[in-house]
Amino acid sequence: MPAPLMHIDSSPSLPREADVVVIGGGVVGVFTAYYLARRGVSVALLEKGRVAAEQSSRNWGWCRQQ
Repeated sequence: MPAPLMHIDSSPSLPREADVVVIGGGVVGVFTAYYLARRGVSVALLEKGRVAAEQSSRNWGWCRQQ
């Protein structure tokens, strides 16, 4: 049985501006937004549903530790 996904609170309103807009809250989109933000870039992450709840949560081996 898979572990339950955590709910991440987000704002329903969009920022007026951002240096980068990342579309998609899958593993690649989240890590892209995370590392850009760590470097001081203003990032808006857009996801239509829950973060990492679509294909990233059930891709069965595409994302694995090397």
